[in-house]
Amino acid sequence: EQVVFLMGGSGTRLMHVTKDQFSKHMIDIGEHPLSRYVFNLWKNSGFKNFAFLIDSSQKGDSVREYYGDGEKFGVAIKYSVEDKKLGSGGALRLALENKIITGEFINHFPDDEIIGYENFPRDFFKIIRAAKKNGYDAVIVCVPGTVYPYGEVVEKDGKVVDFVEKPFINKDSNIGIFWLSERTLPLIKELELNKEIKIERTILKKIAQSGKMLKVLLPSEMWIPVNDDPNLKKFEEIINK
Repeated sequence: EQVVFLMGGSGTRLMHVTKDQFSKHMIDIGEHPLSRYVFNLWKNSGFKNFAFLIDSSQKGDSVREYYGDGEKFGVAIKYSVEDKKLGSGGALRLALENKIITGEFINHFPDDEIIGYENFPRDFFKIIRAAKKNGYDAVIVCVPGTVYPYGEVVEKDGKVVDFVEKPFINKDSNIGIFWLSERTLPLIKELELNKEIKIERTILKKIAQSGKMLKVLLPSEMWIPVNDDPNLKKFEEIINK
């Protein structure tokens, strides 16, 4: 099974760390860069086939210089390189065009860190096999609620009546890990090439509306989206312990 890392984002909320000189996925945390923890999770579970979707800037170069073709890690890594920002959907469309992705795949945004669950890839793969047997085209991992990153202004009858700092939103939230079957590849190929497109607003939405998407839940405490300074510090504390 191929594991895809989408790594071509701007990383604007961590630019004070990267200074736009290298990818946020290469920020040093403990002994490794940030993305290495997700990479190790899959590699240590026996996955050998990786696709890294990067951009053509020095940020993409920083990823490629570190990981190379994967030989030193005992895996195979292929690269799809975008010359401009394409978003998650556009990057996957380009990877199909480049034949970097050729069949079903698992996507994991490498800044979505899984905490305290080393067997996650093996367990997720078991769920994928069961989903395929039952006719599903996608499996998406969610957490049952998440902390809203802003203060909520509570309004009643046109007047502000309360202010809640970073409330907990009790709705299942996509955490950037999903599997797509080979039957979904034509949907990706239908996306306009070389255009910035979000997969969440296009492909995942279509699959969900078709009834062919299976949702699995992960405890909220097992997930940290390392895409801003507070969560970067939180993950650093966990790693340093």
